[in-house]
Amino acid sequence: MLELIATLVVDLSDQQLTVYDNNHEIVRVIPVSTGKAATPTPTGEAKVVTKYSSVTMHGRGYVAPGVPYAMCITANEMICMHGAPWQEDAGQAFGVPRSHGCIRMPTQQARWLFENTLKGTKVVIQV
Repeated sequence: MLELIATLVVDLSDQQLTVYDNNHEIVRVIPVSTGKAATPTPTGEAKVVTKYSSVTMHGRGYVAPGVPYAMCITANEMICMHGAPWQEDAGQAFGVPRSHGCIRMPTQQARWLFENTLKGTKVVIQV
C-alpha cells in the first residue's frame, strides 16, 4: 500500500533517513551510509528528480552496474538514494559513512522507499 510520504530527512550525524507523512509524523526510520569524508554527501534541500528500479552508476574510479531502487536528488544524477546489496553481501553495517556521496540503505528498505516515494518528494540533508 502506498504511504503518503511528504518529506525525507537524511541526518548525516546519525546516519539515518527519517520518512515523514503529510502530518509530519514519522512513518519509518532507515539506517543509511552516506559519503565518506573525502566524498561527502552535500547538505541542503532537494527533491526526488529521477527514479530507476535498476541503474548503472558511474563515478570517479568506479562503475556500479545494477544499483537497485535508485532515486536521484540532483539533476546530474550524481547524488542518489539507493539500495546497496554489495555492502550487505560484504557484511558491512549501515550507519557508517561509506559512499562516494550517495545515500545507501539496505536493499529491502530501498525497495519500500522507492515504491512509496513520488518524484518531486522533498529531501532534506542535514548534519
